[in-house]
Amino acid sequence: MLTNLKLLNTSLVYSVCYGLVAPVRKLEIMRMWCGMMVKVLNGEDVKNLIVGATILGTGGGGDPKEGLKTLLNDLKAGRKLNLASTSDLNPESLVVCAYFCGSISPPGEGSGSQKLELNQEMLKALKILERRMGEKVSAVIPTEIGGGNTAVAFHLASILKVPVFDGDQVGRAAPELNQSTYIIHGVKAAPSVITDLHGNIVVVEDYVDVSSYESIARNLAIAFGGSVFIIDSPVTIAKADKIAVKNTISRAIDLGKAINDARKSRKNPLDAAVRFLNGFKIFRGFIKRHSLKVDKGFLTGYIEIEGVEEWKGQRFKIWVKNENIIGWRNGRVVVMAPDLICTVDKNCNGVTNSEIKIGMELALIGVKAPDIWRTPKGIELFGPRHFGFDFDYVPIEELVKES
Repeated sequence: MLTNLKLLNTSLVYSVCYGLVAPVRKLEIMRMWCGMMVKVLNGEDVKNLIVGATILGTGGGGDPKEGLKTLLNDLKAGRKLNLASTSDLNPESLVVCAYFCGSISPPGEGSGSQKLELNQEMLKALKILERRMGEKVSAVIPTEIGGGNTAVAFHLASILKVPVFDGDQVGRAAPELNQSTYIIHGVKAAPSVITDLHGNIVVVEDYVDVSSYESIARNLAIAFGGSVFIIDSPVTIAKADKIAVKNTISRAIDLGKAINDARKSRKNPLDAAVRFLNGFKIFRGFIKRHSLKVDKGFLTGYIEIEGVEEWKGQRFKIWVKNENIIGWRNGRVVVMAPDLICTVDKNCNGVTNSEIKIGMELALIGVKAPDIWRTPKGIELFGPRHFGFDFDYVPIEELVKES
């Protein structure tokens, strides 16, 4: 039948894929209902995803070891990890965001993340939200790109037997619920359901503003032991297509593949990563000291790095709020949020801020933020003044020219 459909022009036909009686266009039948273009991830894809997502996690984004283990276990259990773009899905179907919210642990105290396989708690939260919305969830979208939180979305989707939407709300990892392209577009995260490992469940029907929602979620995370699981931001696929940062999961997979291909061919994986990201090498050195500690539900403080090679005798300092936010080289700002400060080890594996150690060698890559974060509203929510710094946002490509 599908072969015959390809011969038709753009005239209206009736869908038989799901027994629909309403007329839809040929392309909608072939892609949205029959799922011809959905990508099914295999073990190699999963490994590439975690490599790329951890780097784009900018020091946060969840525990990549737990993320990798969870997704490989999903494959071992026979569950499908399906990745879909907008054209693969019914535009009127429901997509929700699923993620963990809370602080990451200080270095030396483990990842601090709960086990990702919170199947029962995830499903309870999902069913509550579905009852509230009056329909079933057809897809899941990550809140951010990171080694743990991107895996969470895939894990839940695999249990539900639905695809993951190829996109997220940030285009990187970010510390606060304020940093969401949904918020930039005026789309609330409510209604939402917040739960934890012990079965505590809180439904947020509505909130005054995103800062209030951030306080609600963050305080519940603190009260429930440091981390909570959240399902929120229920919108149609058509709406997500307009307000999400798209194709970010594919980008993370392709980044991981570029790095792994470089390793296999004995080329420099750091060069491959910088080239793929169209980024900037901004420093290399050994961690000299740090002052990271948990405060009000966030891991905050500074990381100080002593330079080697071309940066020998120089110093680099990063201010952290879960993720890497501001970077100074020799006392001068050279990169700032919303642009990315990606930290990788000597093998070009992404490093989360829970994993850093004194004496660890790091290379730093600066990367341009998605364009939407460089708009006035994006800078208001994710620029340096939002985090309390007394200077304006300057794009990284301008800062590196001056350095």
